[in-house]
Amino acid sequence: MKFGYEAKTAFTNMREEEAEKHYFFEQFKTTVLSRDFSKLTVKVANDKSMTTLKVFAEVLRFLKDDALKTIKDLEGGEFTADDFTWVLTVPELLKDSTKELIIKSATQAGLVTDDTRSKVMFVLESEAALTWCLKLQSDGFITQNHSRDSQDQSAGAAEPDTSCNDPAGSQEAVQFTVEPEETKVLLETQSDGKRYLVVDCGDYSHFTVHDVLKGGALKTKHEAPKNDLEGQTVERKFKQFLREIFCDGVWDEYEQNFASEVKKIMYDFTRLKHLDEDVQISCPDNLKDEAQKKKQIETFFDSVEGASWDDGSIRISREKLRFFYDENLQRITERLREILDNNLNIGYIVLVGGFAENQILRQHITDQFEPQYKVLCPLRPQEAILKGAVELGRNPKLVESQRKHPAWFKCLS
Repeated sequence: MKFGYEAKTAFTNMREEEAEKHYFFEQFKTTVLSRDFSKLTVKVANDKSMTTLKVFAEVLRFLKDDALKTIKDLEGGEFTADDFTWVLTVPELLKDSTKELIIKSATQAGLVTDDTRSKVMFVLESEAALTWCLKLQSDGFITQNHSRDSQDQSAGAAEPDTSCNDPAGSQEAVQFTVEPEETKVLLETQSDGKRYLVVDCGDYSHFTVHDVLKGGALKTKHEAPKNDLEGQTVERKFKQFLREIFCDGVWDEYEQNFASEVKKIMYDFTRLKHLDEDVQISCPDNLKDEAQKKKQIETFFDSVEGASWDDGSIRISREKLRFFYDENLQRITERLREILDNNLNIGYIVLVGGFAENQILRQHITDQFEPQYKVLCPLRPQEAILKGAVELGRNPKLVESQRKHPAWFKCLS
């Protein structure tokens, strides 16, 4: 019915009895992509389940239909799925059995038929992201004293926000901290022999080292095992903090009775957690009512550090927000040092993926590893993977054909 932000909004606004009739899937990809899921099912919050094949097929079907409608609205005329090559981005460590199941899902979703399977391609997320970064001018990277929005304008990249997870126009302007001229490096490194360590900061963190060959082609030199679920760790700590604030069973009672409102609170937090400043989250009336059955709501904040009540909102301090990230940052730093200590002649650390939006993460990596390594992050780092995938779909030769897992990139027949 709905996807991304619209799905979260629709489900959150449903009455409890109506919500029970629906399936709401969240972060299901992280549950299954690291395992052989040919016979797995995916559970939802209300203990209903659906086969993984069905879930993937419906996701791909929705995206296919939405893409075709969008293209028709922009270009006019009639298009069908057969008119396109479909490029699917995958993490480095995906199993062969999982890949085959995704192809089966794509067939069920109508992207291809059994006779046109060759029109589905896989590309690795890190290769796609680096391919896009290598095309950018210096003002295509996050820089000091420029908001992301203003940099989009100066880079000629002003375009609609295509994220499926955010409402239109919802991106806040964010301030960053590097001089523009300092980022003009990717276009000057074709001959310096230094390698790029690409960190895909998504639900999982992947670490991949690439050579850039003559002509701009990529060659994978090192693939590190995936790290833990970064975003979920932060959200888990935030929810535990809410339980600490609303003690004496208040939060537990609220979470049990108003599950859809809890999802809304967590989504509001997700929208703010990339900031490096005090943040405010609106407190729903039902949570206030539950709390005030025990005592005045302001008094719940007397015994906790890093949070305060602010006229109907929960204010969380910058220091407490940073605390939520400590464990993640420590793990990422440890993995980076392990890779860098292997003497792989790395010169550049490139941060991409949704978690790279986070100012706290970027500043921490910069503080830990510059000036020995140059830390770079493109504007809209999550979109870098998408746009790089299109580039690789148009020019597969940008990836060396004889790399470790050549079957990932080949069209399947």
